Amino acid sequence: MFWLPESIQLAVLRGWSRARITAAVNRLNPRADATVDSQFVLPEGHRSGAPLLHLFREGRAAVTLLLWTVNFMNLLNLYSLASWLPSVVRDSGYSTQTAVLAGTVLQVGGTIGTFGLAWLVARHGFARVLAVTFTLAAGSIALIGQPGLSLPLLTLAVFIAGWCVVGSQPGLNALAGAYYPTYVRSTGVGAGLGVGRIGAIVGPAIGGLLMAAQWPVRDIFLAAAMPALFSVVAMLALRFLLGTQLGARE
Repeated sequence: MFWLPESIQLAVLRGWSRARITAAVNRLNPRADATVDSQFVLPEGHRSGAPLLHLFREGRAAVTLLLWTVNFMNLLNLYSLASWLPSVVRDSGYSTQTAVLAGTVLQVGGTIGTFGLAWLVARHGFARVLAVTFTLAAGSIALIGQPGLSLPLLTLAVFIAGWCVVGSQPGLNALAGAYYPTYVRSTGVGAGLGVGRIGAIVGPAIGGLLMAAQWPVRDIFLAAAMPALFSVVAMLALRFLLGTQLGARE
């Protein structure tokens, strides 16, 4: 937190000295070979008024709503799996030790997935990678609830679900940060996470209701796969919109 350099965009907008900006540029990209005589131009300005409203101005409304949708669906899935996966695995006939292991594997998959998805996004773009990721998430979540699943296959399905659901959330945050202009970047990321937290509350509650209603395990996980499918549709729509607005950069 103390040594990570500030973004170049914010440094330019805030009027940092040319020497400080030069040092930051060269630290982030030594090949830039910037000097104190270099000119730093940011093709965006600052807008006054409520930052939240700016998320819906200048053609950003559709992207904002889609980002909110994906955040809601993904955090709904993330907290549902984290809250109920051990209980459902135990109720499926596995030992308590195996149930706890399943919950651990979910988080391990998410931790590794964060780095793996960052590597993929850097090479293939946010929307394309995340659309495939959420497709895999839907399939792996649905697979978890299939009856008669062997322990190795169950572990693999949980790991992939963790990679795709837990690991994709930092990718969504980075996508919002890359899309919004600098002056509303933190508002865009924070608003998406705020909407997502509603899903984080709703998801475990729905899971508890389904378990209380004695839904079959297979049906619970089939239902849990649906938010990931909604996320796939939203990411495909985002890919179209971002490609249109940003000249197919993403």
